[in-house]
This record gives sequence, C-alpha cells and structure tokens, in this order.
Amino acid sequence: MQQNLESEIVLAHVTVQVATISWQGVSERPIYAEHSLFQRLSDNHAPLRIGDISPAETLSRVGSMGFLPAQCSVQLYPIEKPLRVLYCFYQADFVEKVTQIPGDMWQRHAPALIALKNQRIEILMQDIYAEINQPGFSRDFLIESVTNLMLVELARHVRMLDQKKGGSHENPSLASWQLRRIDERIDCSPGRGYPSLAELAEICGISQGHLARSFKAVTGWQIHRYISEARMKSAKLMLAKPDVSCEEIASRLGFKSPAYFSTAFRRLTGRTPSQYRKKIYEVGGSFPD
Repeated sequence: MQQNLESEIVLAHVTVQVATISWQGVSERPIYAEHSLFQRLSDNHAPLRIGDISPAETLSRVGSMGFLPAQCSVQLYPIEKPLRVLYCFYQADFVEKVTQIPGDMWQRHAPALIALKNQRIEILMQDIYAEINQPGFSRDFLIESVTNLMLVELARHVRMLDQKKGGSHENPSLASWQLRRIDERIDCSPGRGYPSLAELAEICGISQGHLARSFKAVTGWQIHRYISEARMKSAKLMLAKPDVSCEEIASRLGFKSPAYFSTAFRRLTGRTPSQYRKKIYEVGGSFPD
C-alpha cells in the first residue's frame, strides 16, 4: 500500500492527516495503534470494498466516513483510482480515558463503525478539512476542539450501539443536551425544513422508538405534535407581517401547497391563516388567543 501524505497536524492526543492512498490487488490495511476516523474526499470511483468484516462496503460517497478501532485491520479490494482521505488518529489510551469505553468494546462494534453514519461528525470532519485548506487564527486549537467534540459524539454512538446489541432496558429520559439539540434543530427549520423523527433520533444518539417514548415522558408532548406546534408558532409570527403572503409562508414552512397549509393551520388553531391575520389587525397587532 502506497500513501502520499499531503498535510499533517500533530496535536496532543490526535493526529490529523490528508492523504492519498493506492494499492494493487487485495491488500491488508495496516494495523494502527491509534483509533482512526476517516472521511472520503475523492470522487468518481466506487465505494471501498472490504472483505473480512460486515458491511462489505464503506465510503460510498464523498463525505462518507468510517471508523476502525486501534489494533484492527481489514482486507481491502482494489479501486480504480487512488483514494483521498481525511484521517483523525486518536491515541487509544486518551480515548479510553475520556470516553470510559474499554478497547474491547470498541472492537466489538467495529462492524457497525466501519461504515459510520453520523451527520454531526460528518459536518465536523468537513469543518476540519476546510480549516486545513484555509487556516485561520488559532488553527490548531480549533481543530483540537473539534476532534474532542467528535470523540464525544463517537462515544455516544458506541453506547447507543451497545445498548441495542445488549437489549438493555431503555431509561425513558432525555439529557438536557438532547432536548437542546431537538429545540435547536426545530428552531432553524424555516430555513432547512422540518426534521423527521429519524433525523432527531440521530442527532440525539438514540433510537427512534426511544426518542418518541422519552420525549413524551419528559415533556408530556408527542414529538410529532411538538414539531407541529412549533411550525404553527412560526406561521403565526409570519402572519403578523403584512408583507409576507400565505403562499410564501406555506413554502418557507415546507407545506405541499397553500391549501394544505390552510387546512393544517385551521386544524390546530381553529382559524384559517386569513382569519387569523384579520384578527391580529382587529386587536391592534396582538396575537389572538
């Protein structure tokens, strides 16, 4: 296996690299003493095929990721062009100390981690790559902070995998950081679209069923109803602005059509959007009950 190292940043507990690798025929990936998180940067080639671990493929697209625990190797099948990768190599003892997850637990979940799916980590990896390409003030401190945040995300992901594999009883509760992430994601929905249950479960690091049960236990709300209420709250704020049409509100809030928006709004508020807007003007700009 040949490697062309483009850049390397060595920090206290993690080393970040951008490298292009190539190999001939079926090859063994080298065994590293560090945990390795990696993200595909190159395009125009098929997913990376692996021969001795499930799933059989990883790095299916630009931006996709994988993770291999320390002392873990895999068999690689050749690809048609060199593979360009962003690596984060974490010192194994540091990982175990920070995450309180022993090495054998990381190894146990290697098959699920080789094709890692975590939107938050994927975005953070992209932030690191952007900083490498265009470094700014205190580059190393920023990259170290981001890699630490990714390590926390990885630890939560592995704990979720362990909980599923062990079939342990789920505690119907949500941490404050999970509730905060849900609210932050819903708050930015008018610009990004409203989240699905699957997306919210992923950013919380738990299963969809656990999220639905725990959210109801903690807040008293069904999560779908909570999202609907937040959507209607945004609609009411927009209806208070006379220069924003109902058609534009429907589009910005992700409704299929103005008619569908009107039906949903009336179902939850008892008024159509036009009736609600008219009532605002009648009471002098105040929101009607």
